Amino acid sequence: MLLRTADASRKSGWMACAAAVALAAAAMFTAPGAADAQSLKKIKITIPVPAFGFYPLYAGVDQGFFAKEGYDVEIISTAGDGPDVDALIAGSVDFSLSTPNRLFTAHEQGRTLLAVMTTTNRLGIECIMNKEFAESKGLKPDSPLMDQLKALKGETISGTRPGAFTYLTAILYAKRAGLEPQKDVKVIGVGGPGSMIAALENKQTVFACTASPTPEMAEARKKSYQVTKNLAGGDPETDDFMYQILYVRPDYAQKNPEVVRSIVGGLLKAIAYIKDTPGQAQLPAIRKHFPGVPDDVALIMLENNKPAYKGDGVTTERSVERAYNFLKGAGILKAGVPDWKAIVSNDYLPKK
Repeated sequence: MLLRTADASRKSGWMACAAAVALAAAAMFTAPGAADAQSLKKIKITIPVPAFGFYPLYAGVDQGFFAKEGYDVEIISTAGDGPDVDALIAGSVDFSLSTPNRLFTAHEQGRTLLAVMTTTNRLGIECIMNKEFAESKGLKPDSPLMDQLKALKGETISGTRPGAFTYLTAILYAKRAGLEPQKDVKVIGVGGPGSMIAALENKQTVFACTASPTPEMAEARKKSYQVTKNLAGGDPETDDFMYQILYVRPDYAQKNPEVVRSIVGGLLKAIAYIKDTPGQAQLPAIRKHFPGVPDDVALIMLENNKPAYKGDGVTTERSVERAYNFLKGAGILKAGVPDWKAIVSNDYLPKK
């Protein structure tokens, strides 16, 4: 009996010991993860609107690319370009992923910002035309772009809101056809996706410029068609074009070079993931961030945007000049083209 008790006690002791070892082993494997989660540094990045061009930022968060670099990234949409970069200048956020207009205007005003990578190097705005209007002018989707633009004389065209890059695109295309905005053609702002599609179908506007997913959604309704093919490189003037860039304040980059390299690195991994991963596998994330877009339209949108995402992140001198010429032509810039190296740095990209 005593022997049994001793054996039982010994067995009980071994079981307790084994349990303790198991718990210790579990702690060894799980504690670092918990500690890492707690030690992630918070980073805030603004975007102007939740357009599909900013999908690499969402993918970077969803796929854990920023977390692997040690950062917890919060994405803040400011409902329009302007406030997104204002927040960066004020120091209330760390980065902004946005269009290049403020890079140039801030430099003109003596508040130089720095573009540390290009995420999209083609103009990410497409223009769509009311199909009934087009047919009344003898136009088809494959008609020459200049013929489609010249047909806009005396009509109303639009962007999302005055001053937005979409609005500037509409102005630039009118000018390209020799039309004077607000004289030969009226330019208005009609708001976001729902209101723009309604305005286009009701002929409040016959030609509208905007970013994905609106062009794809409008075309799927069969009452409009896409006139431009900018994401595919169809317009030479907007190919190798500095369109969406990661902004940072120069003083922040100088003080925090590893943070900048890590965020750039996370975005590059996200772009590689987007380009290499089948569309069906990305649908759950697209549904999450772009609700209301049907799956078939989402897949078209994804394939349309893939070629424009910049796999190496490099900003070229030519892309800066083309973005400058675009904004100068739209009447936004007054001064001459700045030294591109004063507003761009490729030093934070991975070394080859």
